[in-house]
Amino acid sequence: MKYKVKQYAEALTEIILDKEGEGPEQSRRTVESFLKFLDRNGQMQKAKEIIALAENLYIKKTGKRKVILETARKADLKNLKNILKKDDIIEEKINSELLAGIKIIINDEQLDLSMQNKINNLFQRY
Repeated sequence: MKYKVKQYAEALTEIILDKEGEGPEQSRRTVESFLKFLDRNGQMQKAKEIIALAENLYIKKTGKRKVILETARKADLKNLKNILKKDDIIEEKINSELLAGIKIIINDEQLDLSMQNKINNLFQRY
C-alpha cells in the first residue's frame, strides 16, 4: 500500500516529536532510519517533499520559528542575536545573486535589506 506524502510527513513529525528530548544525534538517526524505510518502500523520489512538509508541521506543532538568513557571502551574523530566539530553527544561506546586505525570512515573512532590493526600489521610483 502506498501512502501519501502528507501521511509520511505526519508520521515523521510525530516520531521526531516523541524523540525530541533525546538530543540532535537521535533526531539524525531517526531521519536516517526514515529515509531507509522510504528507500525500502520505493518512495525515495518523494523524500524531499516529505521532509519539507514534516519540517513545516514540526514548526507549527512546536510553535518555533524558522529563520533563514541569506547573505551574498559568508558573514558574521552575531549582531542578529537580538532578533533571534533560543528555540529558533536557523538556516544560513549564501545567495551569490545578492550584491550585499541580507534577507531575513521568518516563517515565510521576508525582510529584504539587500543592496539588490534597494537598487530595484530606486529604479522603480524613476
